Amino acid sequence: MNRRRAILTGALALTGGALVGCDSAADATPSATTTTETLQRVDLANSPVMREAGGLRPFRESGFLVRTDQVGSKTVIHNYGHGGCGITLSWGTAKIALDLALATPHRQAAVLGAGVIGLTTARMLQDHGFTVAIHAAALPPDTTSNVAAGVFGVTDVAAEFVEPFVSQLQFAARFSHNYFQPFVGRSYGVRWFTLYLLGDAPITHPPEFAVTPELYPLTPFGPGEHPFPTTYAASLPTLIAETNVFIPKLMEDFLRMGGTVTVQSFDDSAELDQLPQPLLMNCTGIGAKELFGDTELTPVKGQISLLQPRPGLEFGYIDPANDLYMFPRSDGVILGGSHEIGQWDPAPDPVVAKRILDGNTRLLSWG
Repeated sequence: MNRRRAILTGALALTGGALVGCDSAADATPSATTTTETLQRVDLANSPVMREAGGLRPFRESGFLVRTDQVGSKTVIHNYGHGGCGITLSWGTAKIALDLALATPHRQAAVLGAGVIGLTTARMLQDHGFTVAIHAAALPPDTTSNVAAGVFGVTDVAAEFVEPFVSQLQFAARFSHNYFQPFVGRSYGVRWFTLYLLGDAPITHPPEFAVTPELYPLTPFGPGEHPFPTTYAASLPTLIAETNVFIPKLMEDFLRMGGTVTVQSFDDSAELDQLPQPLLMNCTGIGAKELFGDTELTPVKGQISLLQPRPGLEFGYIDPANDLYMFPRSDGVILGGSHEIGQWDPAPDPVVAKRILDGNTRLLSWG
């Protein structure tokens, strides 16, 4: 896990989905960046922190789990354990879960969980004729997905990349990358931007990116070719979803399509027999550890700081060696990050917050 943590930060996450037109020319797919001369400098000393937040990534060493089980009288399809890339992979694993659901005789489903995995799974089912009800202990904006930075990228999803998981990961990443692109536009808070990877060695695809390298076209920069205080950098065009916009829109679409929502928690899987639906979609994330006895599931706490918005800021970066990143959104500039394995308390830590602010101040100190 520590080796994977040193590759990329776990805040990379994005999803997307339905046919929606672009709202402006700025939403068009950018080409790979070939110059860094116009990068806007961010003066963090004059950018007050508006809030800090933490969340628990549901990590499994063997990777996410999408599988059908029989639990009591219910057919249960699991879809959880996405680590630091739940938003990125959500439409892809929702598609895998949908195919499993279509193989059952049931067309009434209860989705357990209202984070991005639960919402995309619910929407996928609705679009294929299922009647769907969501049962969740927490609703947006109080889910882990709402703390995610919202950048497309696969990270912290598994300790080892072996079959059949690799094939599932490739399918999920490619499906999601295609499926959410028509969401680009202000209505759903999804847009293209330029992401930089930073380091003191020449930048190549990290193992998670190398599984589907065509999704991450790198433009490398050597010493003196970029303003960052690292020896090397590389840029790529990617997508970011503003979770404060995107997740509420998913919920709005779910309700508009006749879905229902019940705030409800379950202490034991035996309680699930009380639900009227014969088919259950387990999208409980870290909650699956206790509810379904998944001893492999481990929380990895992440923390972010949100600064005041910076209009016109159109690039972000990741410094994986120092576990730092900056991503621009309309609701603020997201600074991170952190990885605390086995930490169950999502409350922000002021010591971690200071490290995040000081580290990102150093990375943005040019000029």
